[in-house]
Amino acid sequence: MATISGPAISFSGVGSGIDTASMVKALMDLERMPVTNLQNKIKTVNTEKGVVQELNTQLGTLRTKAQALFSDAGTATTLAKKATVGTDTVLGASATAAASAGSYNVTVNALAQNHTMASTPGATLTAGTSLGITVGGNTQTFAVEAGDTLQTFADRVNADSSAGAQASVINNQLVFISKSTGQSGAIGLGGTAAAGLGMTTTQAAQDASLTVNGVAVTSSTNEVANAVNGVTFTAKAVGTTKVDVATDDSATVKKVQDFVDAYNALQSNMARVTSYDAATKNSGALQGDPLFRGLQDSLRSVLGSVVQGLPDGANTLFNIGIDTSRGGQLTLDAGKLTAALKSDPNVLDKVFGASDGDNAASSAADGIARRIDAMAKQYSSGAIADRITGYGTSVRDMNDKIARLNDTLAMREQRLKAQFSAMDSAIAAMRNQQAEMAARLGQS
Repeated sequence: MATISGPAISFSGVGSGIDTASMVKALMDLERMPVTNLQNKIKTVNTEKGVVQELNTQLGTLRTKAQALFSDAGTATTLAKKATVGTDTVLGASATAAASAGSYNVTVNALAQNHTMASTPGATLTAGTSLGITVGGNTQTFAVEAGDTLQTFADRVNADSSAGAQASVINNQLVFISKSTGQSGAIGLGGTAAAGLGMTTTQAAQDASLTVNGVAVTSSTNEVANAVNGVTFTAKAVGTTKVDVATDDSATVKKVQDFVDAYNALQSNMARVTSYDAATKNSGALQGDPLFRGLQDSLRSVLGSVVQGLPDGANTLFNIGIDTSRGGQLTLDAGKLTAALKSDPNVLDKVFGASDGDNAASSAADGIARRIDAMAKQYSSGAIADRITGYGTSVRDMNDKIARLNDTLAMREQRLKAQFSAMDSAIAAMRNQQAEMAARLGQS
């Protein structure tokens, strides 16, 4: 006889008429309340963790904007610079904050070129031979296969990204063009297939050649960096032009505005998530949190402080046009900042970037941006990092506890089902006995 097996089928209250399944569910719902409470707690912790991570990201942004306002090199490099070219068809130019203001006469004597070589028209390839292509000391060798045409061989070269030259077929000639400009990109050919191709140079490898205020400058590319410190020239055509490098007040003001905006975004978010709105009766995810309340107060204290060692009138943010509104937000008076920069081009480096000489710790003699940088680093890598780690540990522990509780509850539910099933069977048996007794009494 075949045996049929499958999942057990449970019928609630067949013998007693009592809905035992609902009773078991109600009892288990009560016993699962600790699990539900833990799950709700995990949601709360994860919400708080997300808020803290968001604040930490904003703190990192503030730190980055603060770092843009001072230099560890100790030189006045925070002022943005701009390069103006007289004839922009000859030369392009850009300047970083490290550039020194001045005028430069630049002559482009020659542009950088890619080395180009071409075969004789209708050159043939012999199967079994090979061609070695060397550029910049790197050699790649390509075998000539049976049935190869100039185009299929060019395609094989181009399929190898490590090859230093690009291949093509122009006017029935195999052409190699170096992927690098300048003399360092010169192509060298070797192997048993080289002689049969009759390759000749059609464009020589050539460095860019410039003269800057009479000083010769060469570059393997048409982008010439640091011929003048902090200035990048881009050669476009042979010719002569003038380049003026000067401070860019509008770009400098923007750097300061970026710092102000980053601070305001962080402060606004911290105020929102740590407060309680009595009107709506809604509390922030971190209501009253001492860590971020402390960070708020510390930032405000630094921004409103005096930089020791600087002269009066040039030792606070207010002196250069940055003020604090009643709501705690910073405001920037661009006109006042521009006027301060024209009066003293180094005022920004002083107020934001002054250094007490001790890189290990900040003090009241350090500039505002330097102190904000140190504070942000301390909080982010210290208390905030510990808080985020703690959230992760807490969630992991609660999930472990939930797993243990679920194991216990599963056994408890099985016991309850067994007990109610036994009760149901007992009641059914008792009712059967009562029915039999009633039947016998009725017959007597």
